[in-house]
Amino acid sequence: MMKFVGIPQILIIILLMLGGCTTLPKSVSHNIEMAKQGDAQAQYKLGLDYTNGFGVTQNYATATDWFLKAAQQEQIDAQFMVGVAYASGRGVKRNEKSAYKWFDKAASQGHSAALYQKAEALANGRGISKDMAASRKYYRMAAQKGHLESKYALGVFLMTGRGGKQDIISGNVWILAAANDGHKEAQTLFNTTKKSLSPSNLAKVKKLAKKL
Repeated sequence: MMKFVGIPQILIIILLMLGGCTTLPKSVSHNIEMAKQGDAQAQYKLGLDYTNGFGVTQNYATATDWFLKAAQQEQIDAQFMVGVAYASGRGVKRNEKSAYKWFDKAASQGHSAALYQKAEALANGRGISKDMAASRKYYRMAAQKGHLESKYALGVFLMTGRGGKQDIISGNVWILAAANDGHKEAQTLFNTTKKSLSPSNLAKVKKLAKKL
């Protein structure tokens, strides 16, 4: 079996065609066959194929059609991707309410990125009325699942008292946790906020951040 190391997928397809291989990659053919039979996972994968132009001509509208079919069968990643499509206007007309609807569906199943998008929508009034307390709640849910941007956002909310009671210590803990995971803005912010902490509180923050 041929292996392609370090070559982008689209280039692999071109190389195969130039070499006389004009058939679809087996994985794509399998996805098409299974997707047409109603398999939700295959429909989601086929949506990715059309999104990335892997084995098929890149087509965002067709990708979204397949994501939607899978999403209607409760496929969680497909629900998120339909939300992304509506939020960005990629493959469908941009619609913030529809984006929120699908992010909400995926979030209800525990999808961390969807929880973050739901929190963002609630914080900024995108497709739903602003609700800072609810936004803080969903940032926390996503952060507890390890979502990097949510860790940072939750830290800021706690530090500033946005959406609830101000908590300087917990805010610094989440900001440092994000910084420890490589979030540059969190690192910059923590370098400033840590100056207002006492030595004992700074030690406490560092200890707690390591657990997140």
